Amino acid sequence: MRSYPSNRLCAAGVFVVLSLFCGGALGPSQSHAAGALAVGLPPDVAKGGFTYGYSNNNEDANHAEAKALDACRSTKDAKNDVNLRSLCKVIQDYANQCVAVAMDPAAGTPGVGWAVASDLLTAERQALGKCMDTAGPGRRAACVVDHSSCDGK
Repeated sequence: MRSYPSNRLCAAGVFVVLSLFCGGALGPSQSHAAGALAVGLPPDVAKGGFTYGYSNNNEDANHAEAKALDACRSTKDAKNDVNLRSLCKVIQDYANQCVAVAMDPAAGTPGVGWAVASDLLTAERQALGKCMDTAGPGRRAACVVDHSSCDGK
């Protein structure tokens, strides 16, 4: 009797390839990558305050935007100020990127900044730079990163 091991190996190989393909195509997604940043920015931050919200790792941009807007409108300052809450709008959608927001933590100061970049350090540096630009010469050193995180992998 003659044996045909190559046919069995071929069949096994086809099974493995199909299993990987179907498992990858039909199985659950390992990562969601949709983020959004929403900001409420009045004409005079020193007088009107500042609020923001973000959302990472969502199924799609619509979910990310809705969550970011909700977060922007739900901060302590926005809850107490209908005008500030009404200013919340989505500034940027992103995927597989990092977001950072920096501000001068003292009340009544104008320094704020935000950024979306390919890595966390770059996003933080850019947000701090924008905060320093708006803080004025006497308050530049007061800017700190209030939040930073990444979407996706």
